[in-house]
Amino acid sequence: MKNFELFSTSIGILGSEQTDEVSDQKTFIVYGVPRGGTTMVARVVEQLGVPMGKNLPLNYEDQDFNFDKMSDQLKADPALMHQALRRAIRKRDQEYQVWGWKYPRAHRYLPAILENIRRPHLICVMRDPVASAFRPLRRKSNDLSAGREVSALRLMKQHLNWQEQNLDLIHQFGCPALMCSYEKSILQPDDFVRELSGFMGLCSDEVNVQRAIEQIKPGSYIQA
Repeated sequence: MKNFELFSTSIGILGSEQTDEVSDQKTFIVYGVPRGGTTMVARVVEQLGVPMGKNLPLNYEDQDFNFDKMSDQLKADPALMHQALRRAIRKRDQEYQVWGWKYPRAHRYLPAILENIRRPHLICVMRDPVASAFRPLRRKSNDLSAGREVSALRLMKQHLNWQEQNLDLIHQFGCPALMCSYEKSILQPDDFVRELSGFMGLCSDEVNVQRAIEQIKPGSYIQA
């Protein structure tokens, strides 16, 4: 039996949800690789009606779920970090029936906390590793003056490794997932937003759909 749906900009994995779960409770996790289009997708998800956090920075990464912003104590102790993440999840569950967060490298901690997430829906953003490597390579090129080796191949292999871990999560946990092509979403924004809206299963009016489409124009991410 087919367990996927093939769209024009994405592939949906149906998952194996339990029938006794409450259908109006969902948690969306947007992840991928750094500089891989996750900010754009998170903004689209929010425009379609899903709270993605409060007082978010430009990169739309909720500090409660952003490993890079965690204290050194939490980073050094995975057990403490996972406890903090579970507390944040419980708090959001109390506030919202449907909510989500975005962190590109969520694969760092998702395996330890996925069972604590209420009806998880994974939104995995895939991007060409060459494009993902451009900005960090420009930044790292300054390291040449300090005698540090800068390897484009190593960086692209790292991004491919992260993407493989992202796909392994989908395979391992069997929850509903949408694998999005960043490049295709840029070329076909209308199709992408409607595919994403269908995956999310939320009632979004046409005004919100059009606002969501506007988020896909590179360099013009609009805060509504």
